[in-house]
Amino acid sequence: MYILRICFAVSFLSVSIAGNAQKPANIQINSFISRVPLPEKSEPCYGSCTTTKDADGRISIKDNGPVFNDLTEQLEKLNKAAMDDMRNSGNTAMSTAPSAPTAEQIAEMQQQAMQRAQQAMQNGTNPAAAQSGNHPAKAYTTNVALMQEIGKAQSAIMPMNQLINELSAKVGQVTMEEVKAGPNCPEVQQGGYAGPTCQCTRERAITYESRCIAARDGYLGKVNALLHQYIPQIQDQVAIIDKLESDAKFGEGLTDRATLQMLVSLQREALNGFTSVLSIANGKWSDGANQYLRLVNAKNQQCH
Repeated sequence: MYILRICFAVSFLSVSIAGNAQKPANIQINSFISRVPLPEKSEPCYGSCTTTKDADGRISIKDNGPVFNDLTEQLEKLNKAAMDDMRNSGNTAMSTAPSAPTAEQIAEMQQQAMQRAQQAMQNGTNPAAAQSGNHPAKAYTTNVALMQEIGKAQSAIMPMNQLINELSAKVGQVTMEEVKAGPNCPEVQQGGYAGPTCQCTRERAITYESRCIAARDGYLGKVNALLHQYIPQIQDQVAIIDKLESDAKFGEGLTDRATLQMLVSLQREALNGFTSVLSIANGKWSDGANQYLRLVNAKNQQCH
């Protein structure tokens, strides 16, 4: 459920800017990544969750708690804001909007922008500067600096994606130690019924689930170590894109559609770092919480 909601929220960054000069969202992706809770042990995972109890006293997990909920809700708000911007601008033809530019197209747009700036410098004039009254050399410096920073941000995408793929692959290779159930409870004659006593089955379940938790905690510890290893490296690459978006004032005041589209596309790529980390952490958090839940329900079993 969380992964589906996250993926839906990411879609706001892929909206084309062709019709309404869509700008990147005023956010820092790394601020989201740093807020993701990282699973370490089953008990605290369960402790953070929202739980419900049925009439028989059996507990169920509703969600992974307020922090995960808030991160997902923030993304959904960004998605809603982007959709509202499109409706307000009268652009309702999302299905016909062109896709985000490829790496080759971005490189071509960078080159074209650099050539326009150099030509304007050589001629001693700049149309944009003439309209705004700014000195031509100042406009030239700003445009070239922005294009150079866009190039650096574009170069950060490949290593970021490689790190994401490595992290996902290594997490997928982590296995949990197999836990075997103990001996069955003996059958006992109880009036007209012969079978295991409730007390025996309860104690057997508690013992088994406790051993499973120990195995799960060992598994989560390995995943946690991988997350701590890779997240700072992913954030190093995301920081390059975050800096670009901040330096470009998130597209505020920019009128060049190609540049705006590059900013939107790069921010969307950076968001992949956050959604990948969140998806792994959220999934493993659920695993730990549900593991501990089984022990809680085993202990809550009433014998009369």
